[in-house]
Amino acid sequence: MSFQAPATQPGWYGAGPDGGADRDRRRSTNGLAVTSLILGILGFLLITIPLNLIIGLAALVRTRRRGDKGVGLAVTGLVLSLLWAVGLGVGVFALSKWHEPKRDASGQINSTQKAAPDTLRVGDCVAPQTGEVRTVQAQPCTTPGSNKVFSIFSLPQGAWPGESSSGAAAERGCTKRYQAKHATSKKQLDMYYFSPTKAQWTLGDRKVICLVGPVS
Repeated sequence: MSFQAPATQPGWYGAGPDGGADRDRRRSTNGLAVTSLILGILGFLLITIPLNLIIGLAALVRTRRRGDKGVGLAVTGLVLSLLWAVGLGVGVFALSKWHEPKRDASGQINSTQKAAPDTLRVGDCVAPQTGEVRTVQAQPCTTPGSNKVFSIFSLPQGAWPGESSSGAAAERGCTKRYQAKHATSKKQLDMYYFSPTKAQWTLGDRKVICLVGPVS
């Protein structure tokens, strides 16, 4: 008389030489879990943080479903990514506060000083400048040749569209808002804008700052 061997549960295998279940010896380490750990270590690259949130969670699901090793690796990778995100966020916040312009009791900038673009408000004025901008020279609007902030808005949520597409969307948004406010104005002005960088976009900052100033 013969009997059919019972099916083993996922992650469990037949008896070893000692008669015990040989589970741990045959379990393999999940590849996604290893990838999650690597991406967690490389969190300073920014783009790896949101990517690892997907891969790390997928690794946890797979390791538990298949009985693979690697739960600890996936958890460590996710924790590292979260720590990088918090650390970078705190750093950006501290940097922006470092370049926060000083204002008088009415909220106006009354002296020339360095400021971060994303600390500007509608009605603030800055000195003209070109190229990539990390800080601006904020100044009283009575200063000749100043560019004045007339609108601030945020681009839609989504993946980083690239520098060209981000700039084009910022320009369209600023143009639309300027025309809506100054449709009947005949004064000749040049329009400028500060659009988010890839690093800012990754951290959730999609702010666009629109300015106008004298024709150069």
